[in-house]
Amino acid sequence: FYPSITVYAPHLTYQDYTVVDTLFGNNDGVLDPGETADLFITIKNQGNCTAESVFAWISCSSPYIVINDGGGSFGSIEPDSIADNAADPFNLTASATTPIGTEAYIEGIFYADSFVDTLNFTIQIGKKHYYIWNPDPTPAPGANMHTILTNIGYIGEYGISLASDLKHYIALFVCCGICPNNYIIDSASVEAALIVDYLENKSGCVYLEGAGVWYSDPQSSGYDFNLLFGTNAYGQIPLTGTLLGIPGRFTQGMMFTIGGDNGSDLIAPIGTGFLIFKNVSDDSIAVANHAGIYKTVGTSFELGLLNDGTPPSTKHVLLDSIMRFFIYGYGIEENTIATSIRTELARPYPNPFYKVIEITYQIADAANTENISLRIYDATGRLTRQFNDLAIGPFNQVIWDAKDDLGRRVPAGVYFVQLLAGDYKKTEKAILLK
Repeated sequence: FYPSITVYAPHLTYQDYTVVDTLFGNNDGVLDPGETADLFITIKNQGNCTAESVFAWISCSSPYIVINDGGGSFGSIEPDSIADNAADPFNLTASATTPIGTEAYIEGIFYADSFVDTLNFTIQIGKKHYYIWNPDPTPAPGANMHTILTNIGYIGEYGISLASDLKHYIALFVCCGICPNNYIIDSASVEAALIVDYLENKSGCVYLEGAGVWYSDPQSSGYDFNLLFGTNAYGQIPLTGTLLGIPGRFTQGMMFTIGGDNGSDLIAPIGTGFLIFKNVSDDSIAVANHAGIYKTVGTSFELGLLNDGTPPSTKHVLLDSIMRFFIYGYGIEENTIATSIRTELARPYPNPFYKVIEITYQIADAANTENISLRIYDATGRLTRQFNDLAIGPFNQVIWDAKDDLGRRVPAGVYFVQLLAGDYKKTEKAILLK
């Protein structure tokens, strides 16, 4: 006779991590180069008994990460329950020289009375420029887009499934394909919910292409993206011939002929949306939208089926122009924007920089003109440079030459660019390299 004994023990598993960069960062939930932020992680007890007084120490071998506070308390965790160390967060700093998208490997040792376990995970430093989701049965559109963006220097990823956490990307490109073989983003799908959340709650930027997405899909089970994208779908046509860019927009001077079967929804701009492509019959087929907290581009043609001409009429230039609109707000300077202009500070470019940096902004006419300035602070919060007498209206630019108000060259490091205009206040980070 051999007696048996059942032993109950806690079993901790890693669930997720959260970055809190409110105090010393830009409050986007991502640890950016040059940023110091709190970090807390969520764990789950999948064992059969309570994990008492859980405490953890973390370490990181990445040369780009400095751990300022590596200890965190999780309290006691009942079986099948989750907990985090938000009340006692870890704290870390990412080097200003960290390449965008770098993944840092974190090792955590967890203690609960006599129980000890090790949990490992990675955190991403900085947002990658883009993620391409290609649910179209034909993989070529997204794959070609990925190749072009990589070749012109952007950093991103491509997949046939939608990334579950889009906050790690500045822009999302979605390729749904051409009728009748296009992919329909169902109105009740997880993907539709993720895209809407990315735009409305994470200040995302989305490019969405497809013939059917705008007009026919919402009439069946497809999600209706029109309001979010500043579009109004009003019909369908077989798209042939020539596409024309719009003067004053980032498609100015572009002209493309269409290759392949490229049926098209007709989409007119509404609200903050504005036309970026039409055909020779003046039908509206592509609209961009600067909605303030997010930006979008919606097209009813497949970018991969455009035939390259002479620059600027190439897919390379078009994709670069879309990215610059997403990242910096470039290409919205047409006078008609003044009727719906919002005060806005774009991300400085290039960033990091060596000698000069371009600071693009726009100020609504209704802003309080007695309280408008552009200020640059160093990492200690000391005012380094102040620009007054700023131009009012859309698409203005200040060039900072990395000198203070006395004309002295400032040292390399992290700086913060702040635009003040009436009740508007926004800060963007700029990294000066040696």
